[in-house]
This record gives sequence, C-alpha cells and structure tokens, in this order.
Amino acid sequence: MEPDAESLALDRHVVAALCRGCRADIRDLAAAVDAVPTTVQKRVRTLEENGTIDGYAAQLDYGELGYETVVFRLRVDLDAVDRVTDRLRSRSAFTTVYHTSGPESVFAIGLFENAAAIGACLRELHDDPDVCGIDTDTVVSTRRENDCPIPD
Repeated sequence: MEPDAESLALDRHVVAALCRGCRADIRDLAAAVDAVPTTVQKRVRTLEENGTIDGYAAQLDYGELGYETVVFRLRVDLDAVDRVTDRLRSRSAFTTVYHTSGPESVFAIGLFENAAAIGACLRELHDDPDVCGIDTDTVVSTRRENDCPIPD
C-alpha cells in the first residue's frame, strides 16, 4: 500500500533526520521532525521493512584512513556499458558505479591507498578496449557534516 501524501512527507523528514544523525533515539528523532515518538517509530519500522532504509552507516573521512578518492568519468559505447559497469562493480576499489547519460556514460568513485594504485587502475582502464576515454578528478576532502541527499 502506497503511503498518503502526509505519511510520505513525514517519511522524507524522518529519512533526512536519520541522515543527519542515524544514532539518535526515537524521542530525539521525533523531536527533530516534530512528530509523536510512536508515529516515528512505526514509520521507521515500515521504512526498514519495505527496504527504503537498508541499514545504517557511519560517515567516514576516507582521507583519515589513508585513502585517496578518485572520481572517474568514462566514455563507453552504449553496447559496452553493462560490461564495463559490471567489471568496475566487481573491483573492491570502486565504491560507487553508475551508468549515466551524456558523453561520459559511466561514472565511478574509487578509493586508493596511494598514487601507484591509482596509476595501475588508470593503466588498466586505458588498456580496456571498451573504454574510449577517461577523465578523473581527485577529491581533496570527503568529510561532509550533517549531509543528507533528501531535501528538508
């Protein structure tokens, strides 16, 4: 059953509050979204049961753990996109891989321990016959406080 507009709005506020502090207890979460704790607890349980919330995660500063974050934009012919994205997803260095529209049809984010590991990855991608071009950016800072992709 689809939630009504009021429940959907509450769900979005609850998810945004969880993104800002997933370790908050239900009372604090309810106060943050201006709702009754029992209602918030039911909504969180429903969101977990239907897979909208699929676990909770720590916010990490990968640089503090010794990783360099690199954003890759790859030009790949349409018929090869699935092969390339599958290969990237199978590699532990890539935390995020998307098929996108536009000239760079694959977008990926990788974590690397050092410049040599980045160079080895770039050589492999340049040697990949399915990859027509590569653009990269090294991320200077990855820490984002109170970040949530859901508009409040």
